[in-house]
Amino acid sequence: MRKTLLAVAALLTMLAAIPAGAAEPPALGKKKIIWTHGPWASGLVVTYMGKFLLEKAGYEVEMKLLDTGLAYQAIGTGQAEIWSSAYLPGQDSYLNKHGDNLDILSVSYGPVPGGLAVPGYVAVNSIEELKKPDVRKMFGGKIIGIDAGSGVMAQAKKAIEQYGLDFELVASSGTAKDAAFKAAYDKKEPIIITSWCPHYLCALYSVKFLSDNKGIYKDSQDYHIVRKGFRTDFPRATTLLARYTLTSEKVSQMLVWMENDKISAEQAAKRLMDQQPELVWYLLNDLGAGLTQPSNLK
Repeated sequence: MRKTLLAVAALLTMLAAIPAGAAEPPALGKKKIIWTHGPWASGLVVTYMGKFLLEKAGYEVEMKLLDTGLAYQAIGTGQAEIWSSAYLPGQDSYLNKHGDNLDILSVSYGPVPGGLAVPGYVAVNSIEELKKPDVRKMFGGKIIGIDAGSGVMAQAKKAIEQYGLDFELVASSGTAKDAAFKAAYDKKEPIIITSWCPHYLCALYSVKFLSDNKGIYKDSQDYHIVRKGFRTDFPRATTLLARYTLTSEKVSQMLVWMENDKISAEQAAKRLMDQQPELVWYLLNDLGAGLTQPSNLK
């Protein structure tokens, strides 16, 4: 995974040296793209920013909110084009089911560490410790999760089974899970949640992921997954998505803006693009967007 990110970084560096208009941009192909997304803020900011970039490149983009399983089904059956919250290996079951009709195009952002998380003040450090009766009692025998079909919930179920934990996995929403964590944190009470970073909780609170000696929570990334035939139907979009990889730091910055400044994912994505014209130039300068090269790159 690290090699993939380094390769993308090298590509972006090379693009900085390409003058606008140096070559004809790839063909637009089909005009309209349907981009699926989940309810989580991290995926939303990535999708909104991608939408704005594709629109600058000449496309019409429709965003569609879907549960994880339905997003894979929509991509696999050709009813949508892109899903950029492909959290792997957490969503492997969906990838295996629809893999013949999908294409992993590139990393959307990363790294994305995930697992069972507790506040930093809780004196528990491993999933193994959750087997102790007194530890189970301390947490009320519950792990607070998000929507039932998500990759992190699948991993949490696997952790409960493989470690033999006597815990209930409570499905909720990202917003409800965050609220429960913040309420417990303010009172310095114990709580376990399913979580991942980048996330504003990781940026604004002391969050500790419990160690996992069974390897359930492996190194993870989020990927751009596209439908079969996407590369042929959307050559210019393919070129853009192949280089559209955000660092965890950039995603975290947008999430912190959303939380602290009470702005939407759409507004956070626009703010990042406004504040980082160099990044926008790297991504779009040879794709017919008609951009003016930032003065500090000349």
